[in-house]
Amino acid sequence: MSLPVYRLRRILVATAVLLTALVAGMYFYARSRATNILKSIPKNIGYDVKQTAHGFQFSKSDGQRTLFTVEASDLKEFKLNGKAELHNVNIVVYGRDSSRYDQISGDDFAYNKETGDVTAMGDVSIDLVANPAGLSSPDQSTPKELKNPIHLKTRDLIFNKNTGNAWTDARVEFRTPQASGSAVGIKYEGKSNELTLSSQIHLEISGPHAAVIEAKRGLITNEPRQIVLDQARLTRQSGNVQAEQATFHLGSENHVENIVATGDVRIEARSVPAKASARAAAHQVSTAQKSADQQIPSEMRGRSDRAEWRAR
Repeated sequence: MSLPVYRLRRILVATAVLLTALVAGMYFYARSRATNILKSIPKNIGYDVKQTAHGFQFSKSDGQRTLFTVEASDLKEFKLNGKAELHNVNIVVYGRDSSRYDQISGDDFAYNKETGDVTAMGDVSIDLVANPAGLSSPDQSTPKELKNPIHLKTRDLIFNKNTGNAWTDARVEFRTPQASGSAVGIKYEGKSNELTLSSQIHLEISGPHAAVIEAKRGLITNEPRQIVLDQARLTRQSGNVQAEQATFHLGSENHVENIVATGDVRIEARSVPAKASARAAAHQVSTAQKSADQQIPSEMRGRSDRAEWRAR
């Protein structure tokens, strides 16, 4: 028996109303859930969040001193998967003993709440700066003098908020008061404030002791303040030196004070006599002058377990 037309219409209308109510209910439930998640994000991030004159700042401390801060001018698009976008980011690492003021900055970063990774989406600048007066100064204070920082430039750097470590497999360029160069891959240890240059190190030293240094791997440490290169080879006009390891001891302003080479040290030294001065030339015959200018450089080779050079 078929239903009357008016009853069929009522059933269809009721069904439409029910479906509309169901869809609306699901929409408002999802919206309410998303709002609650957004409100709970600062708590779930796992470290302090506050709004500043420049935007937002995230910090982590050991209960007494701040270990590092992450500051961004804009934080947006926290999604349900726990990811966010940060813009105009500056990360400052103070170290567990407040003896550092190392800065990492870049335009665009992505944050993953589950892993704690803050990942740069492009170029990154890094300044490594010692802060000996950190413990005696107010927390998060800028050093009075930023003396000769070690500058690095790379890309796609990952900083982990849980460990304070940072790393990238990309090429990195670096510059100090006395040298500039490059490497492939770096890793920064937040706990020890050590920077590892992973491979393919090329370093050019300027000044009166100009040289080119190639090494397989390198390590920059804060205590003691030094640069350690593995499988290093130093090339100068006066000769070559290669060793299993070369250690550059740095002063308080990151100047090289001395260099110590250890492990199968091989030295090739050559001396090129200088041309006679104009006054001396006046007392020499032309044939003797010509002979001096064409003299072949003398060479000396040697091997040792250790060699040391002091910067003057």
